Amino acid sequence: MPIVSKYSTAQIESLVNKLLDTLHANQATTELSLMCLGNAVSHVLNSSVPAAQRQAVASHFSQALLDAVDSKSN
Repeated sequence: MPIVSKYSTAQIESLVNKLLDTLHANQATTELSLMCLGNAVSHVLNSSVPAAQRQAVASHFSQALLDAVDSKSN
């Protein structure tokens, strides 16, 4: 059963496009882009997720990322 998001596709695509536009406007390399996005994820986790839940949320996030990468390469 697919996971249903509480956010609309339009909402998600709009934010992703703004993030990518910013990276592109700054001519960020792949390495710099990944560093910046990783720092942003760390900031969100550390500032918005209770300490007791951070490891679990980070683990789920990393698994979702791995799943997304695996599904794109097949």
